[in-house]
Parts: sequence; C-alpha cells; structure tokens
Amino acid sequence: MDTIIKDTLSQHKIMLDQNCKLMISHEEMLSRIIKEFVEEAKHLSIEEIIKIVQDEHRFQRLNNENTISGYGTVRFDFFGCIDLPQLDHTINRIYLNVEIQNDAYPKYSLITRGDAYLSRIQTTQWGKEYNDQNYDGMKKVYLIWILPQAAKKRDGQVSICKTDEEKQLEKVETYDKREQIVIYLDKEHDTNKKYQEYDEVLTPLVVLLNNILDYQGKIRIMKEYGFKEIEKEVREVCDYANILEKEYLNKGIGIGVEKGIEQGTQNERIKNIRKLMIKLKMSFKEAIQFLDIPEDEVKEIEKYFKS
Repeated sequence: MDTIIKDTLSQHKIMLDQNCKLMISHEEMLSRIIKEFVEEAKHLSIEEIIKIVQDEHRFQRLNNENTISGYGTVRFDFFGCIDLPQLDHTINRIYLNVEIQNDAYPKYSLITRGDAYLSRIQTTQWGKEYNDQNYDGMKKVYLIWILPQAAKKRDGQVSICKTDEEKQLEKVETYDKREQIVIYLDKEHDTNKKYQEYDEVLTPLVVLLNNILDYQGKIRIMKEYGFKEIEKEVREVCDYANILEKEYLNKGIGIGVEKGIEQGTQNERIKNIRKLMIKLKMSFKEAIQFLDIPEDEVKEIEKYFKS
C-alpha cells in the first residue's frame, strides 16, 4: 500500500488531505469500498475487484481537476471509472468519486454539495458516454463521503441517498444514475468492537485514517481483515508520526520550527510524487494535481524531477 503519513503537526487534525487521498486510492482499500457500496460489484469477490483495479484497461484513474466554464474548478480527492462484469455477462461502467471530509459539519449540507459534484461528473461524460442522440449511454456515478472525525453518536452510521420512483413505471436503469453514500466514523472508536454493519470496510478505514493505534496494533487489525501489502506502510505511518511529535516537543514554537516543517513537508511531497509516478504510472502533472500541491511550490519541487 503506497502511502505515507505526512503533515500531521496540527493538533486538531488526525491527518491531512494528501495522506488520506493516498490511503483511499490504494487498491486493497478502494476494492473493499467498491465491494461494499457499489451495487454493481456486490456479486464480485474482493480478489476479483482488486484484479480489475490493477487492469488499466478496466480501471481508469481520471483527472481529478474538474473545470466548467463559468462555474469554476473543483478538485476531487479520488475520481475514476471502473468496468464491472455482470452476472448476465455484460459490462457495466460506473464512475466513482471518493471524498475525505475531515470537517464533518461545515456550514452547508454535504449532500447538497454532493449533488453539485455528481452533476459535474455527469456533465464530463458528454461526448464520451452519451450525447444528444443517445442519452441512455450516461453512466451511473457514485459519490462516497468518508467522515473520519464525526460525532461519537454517529460512529458507524452510513447514509445512502439515491433516486427512487414513487410508482415504478420506468426501467430502473433509466433513472438510477447517481448515488451518494456518507460514512460516519469516530476518531476514538474502540477497534476491539466490530461495527454492526459494513465492518469489513469501516474498521480498516478507522485504523488507516485515525492515528489511534501503534504500529503493532494497526498491523494486527489490518491482517485480521485480509490486507496483505501493509507492514511497510504502517511502519512509515507510525515512525513518521513519532518523529514529528519528538521534533515538535524538542524545538518548541518559532521560526526555526516553521522552516524545519516546511523542508520536511517538501521532502515528503517529493517522496509521495515519486511513489505515484512509479507505482501508479502517473505523470508529474497528474501527481501534483492528485496531491493538490500549491502552485507556488510546484516549480521548486519540479527541479528534482528534471534529468
């Protein structure tokens, strides 16, 4: 699992967006999310979905920067499409957007924001999946919100919002084109207790997205849940968090700390970009977009990738 915990100095955040994006986009975690929440994949095994995700002909990681003239630009945390074989031997393509939302209660409804995201994604299909001669070619879009710091009373709850027909006169596939799933997690969840529903996904998400366990604890749980390529990455997660904590305590607050953090952040960003380029075959431009690197830092980082 090609991830690194980075930028975790903030006292009020368990982890920052860049690390979360790497976590959820790893094939083992992403495949479990698809298995549990994508209706068109429920008949497939985790192993079958992982093989599909590993196949560039059946799984595409799409540009996460969505720009519509007059309507601004939105950057998705994860955005891709996957071709899923069905029991009737057909192939069903779905579009998938996964968002990590550390602020569980912003000043607006996440569902309303999600409707805007879904509309954007359906618009991007124009000319590729459907046009004014074939609207039936439009593919279904799933938007999955993961809230790792929700209120304790919401821990383990999953909200599913989708289009339904009051009187079923039309074929389901003609209107079932968008679905939102909101996953609520408590950062202090007791990992010794299984969730009543969706535990195969929720517990691994808590372990990965919340820094509540040491290395051995994380490894034990992830192995119990069938994750294989995990030990190195969990070690990096725990080691890096410990280093940051020690440096923060030793150096105190001041300009020296700020410069040290800045340099450490750049080094970790360079390391993450290299991993995305090597492991996921991304270009430099795709990697910096995926990691949402600030524009004023790109030129400084880019020189490390020039031959």
